Amino acid sequence: MNKLLNETYTMNNGLKIPKIGLGTYKLTNEEECMDVIKTAIKAGYKLIDTAKIYDNHKTIAKALKQCEYKREELFITSKIWNSDHKYEDAKKSIDNILKELDLEYIDLLLIHWPTEYRLECYKAMEEAVDEGKVKSIGISNFQKNHIEELLNNCRIKPVVNQFELHPALKNLEVVETCKNNDILVESWGTMIRGKCFDIEQIKELAKKYNKSEAQVCLRWAYQLNYIVIPKTSKPSRVLDNINISDFKLTNDDMELLNKIEQFRDGPDPDNFNF
Repeated sequence: MNKLLNETYTMNNGLKIPKIGLGTYKLTNEEECMDVIKTAIKAGYKLIDTAKIYDNHKTIAKALKQCEYKREELFITSKIWNSDHKYEDAKKSIDNILKELDLEYIDLLLIHWPTEYRLECYKAMEEAVDEGKVKSIGISNFQKNHIEELLNNCRIKPVVNQFELHPALKNLEVVETCKNNDILVESWGTMIRGKCFDIEQIKELAKKYNKSEAQVCLRWAYQLNYIVIPKTSKPSRVLDNINISDFKLTNDDMELLNKIEQFRDGPDPDNFNF
């Protein structure tokens, strides 16, 4: 097993989360999803990231039934979709997520985007922790103002903020806000959803280290102590994505990556059409 898969961060509630996991965004083809999940578990992955809107909870549950693992060793993350953020809807969504994943508890539950009902949703999530349905709760795509608002209103501090973060969108204000409040940073889109293969600075480092552009991006995030959840539909890349421990980006390499023109590849959380 790759040793990186045993590395963890400690969240602000004292529980641990793996540093590297498997993302499942757009993994809706049942056969592909099953193959990827089973390959990942066999390789030693412990963190699996999904969401209600991904529409693959039931397939993930089916794949896990065909794997050998101890439940306490797995770390399952899901997210409540925007249309379910009103308090009663959020309560129902949590129960539905548990049912679809066929789990007694979820390790980490996130609000998917900061909608106008985000505080209602978070209250329902806090109650799910009290009820033992969820171990840890956090946020996704929250900007500085959203984080500060939540911290002024919540009873349980979020453990993680998962947001778009890669060499072409360093999002330093959000990163610093998280760090200053003991909230772990989790990167989605770490490989810029495939655009990393077209950026000269990343291509230069890939050639220098005889690595793929994707591996350069993942190494960048790993060195900055961000949780990464690379997704793929190809079992072979499940293994490639964790093959990043045999090289290290230097300060000069990091400076080169800092020269990349910044752009947001996904939706803007402040102007997202919910």
